[in-house]
Amino acid sequence: MVNNQKNLSKGFVFVATKFESFLKAGYFLAETILDYMPDAKITLFTEKIFLEDENLKTLFTPYDKILPTPGSTNREKMWGMANSPYDITMYLDVDMEVVHEDICTVFDQIQNYDMRFVNLTKEGARHFAEWSWGENTLDNGYTGSNPQHLTHCGGVCLYNNTNPLVKQFMMDWYNVYLKQRAAIELPIEIQEVPKSFWIWDQLTLWWLLWHSPKYKELKWKFFEENYRWNYYSSFGLPWTQPNIYASKHPIIHHYSSGMDKYSEKGIL
Repeated sequence: MVNNQKNLSKGFVFVATKFESFLKAGYFLAETILDYMPDAKITLFTEKIFLEDENLKTLFTPYDKILPTPGSTNREKMWGMANSPYDITMYLDVDMEVVHEDICTVFDQIQNYDMRFVNLTKEGARHFAEWSWGENTLDNGYTGSNPQHLTHCGGVCLYNNTNPLVKQFMMDWYNVYLKQRAAIELPIEIQEVPKSFWIWDQLTLWWLLWHSPKYKELKWKFFEENYRWNYYSSFGLPWTQPNIYASKHPIIHHYSSGMDKYSEKGIL
């Protein structure tokens, strides 16, 4: 439970590693947040080689803090989430853009929960399942890791970092993912998933939430007006809410790693 929110630090966390284009995308995302929240605190986690590059210094100007990651893969985000300097943290993938003033209400959304997520639609879950496990996976009743549980999107997460169990969850997300990627000591539910999907941290997230007894006590909930916080229509699929159902303007656009929108804006 979150008490005395006024006394808690609040901020955004981004992670940009492996590709310079992610740094540029993060810079753009930070600027769009600051357009609506000029006093927002934003921490960037990135790899040391980028921090030492004089040609990239201008990309670090929007941030309150810039901290190094232990590795250089594009899955260092969970380590950054576990090491957030803020009590209430909003993690965002960098391939996003804030487009509405309601971003100012983001930290109020934590309420009395430990974590808030955005919920993939059935169409989004189906895409994940069929892309990884084959066509008609959901219709055929696949039970390996239960595609019915492919619900939480790992690209947007608001969480209460004052709860030690939440911090442990984020660190386990990172450590279990590293084992998953290396095929070491895998839980049975992950072993049953085709290896082509083991590269995704999203699978680790689902396993921790649905199968790990350690985290059964965590209080999580999807965002209200869920689609507004992760308006994502990559590949023409309504991942978090079809446009025809949108009653209010999205708050955050999620462009996916294709970065097409950034190219249009002349950022990449």
